[in-house]
Amino acid sequence: MTISPPYRAPLFALLLSGGLLIGAWVSQYGFGYQPCTMCYWQRHVHKAVVVVAVLALIMARMGLPLSRALTLLLVFLLLGSAGLAFYHTGVEFKWWDGPKTCSGGGAALPDFSGGDPFANLDKKIMPPSCSNAVWVFLGLSMATWNGLLSLGGAIMTAVLGFRHVKR
Repeated sequence: MTISPPYRAPLFALLLSGGLLIGAWVSQYGFGYQPCTMCYWQRHVHKAVVVVAVLALIMARMGLPLSRALTLLLVFLLLGSAGLAFYHTGVEFKWWDGPKTCSGGGAALPDFSGGDPFANLDKKIMPPSCSNAVWVFLGLSMATWNGLLSLGGAIMTAVLGFRHVKR
């Protein structure tokens, strides 16, 4: 099965970011790894990639010219995800300090088992600290893997999106 050029870059970006989002949700809801503030930032970028990629695929399907701007936007979004991820990696390895919003302590959820379920709703729930890698594979944290995959995805999206363009 051959995928025509207007579909290649957005489909690749959609599959990459969609897969990374699903992996993040599985690690959170399936394995209990709670995301920190910077993890959420990275997820938001991948959500934007999914939206732009779907828009680009719809435009291609309708026969509208697939704007180079959308492909370029996908590349920049993936580069942004890589930048955030590598910044997060530096925070995890204590190379630099993270933002103040990332100093959480991973406070436990309030106890809702009492007679008044609304009694704890005004208590703050702190996400885990951004400086602690909750999962490591081959010596690399989730943030580092996201950075590497996002950077590779940006390069591949650019290659797929601009390879067929004649100058």
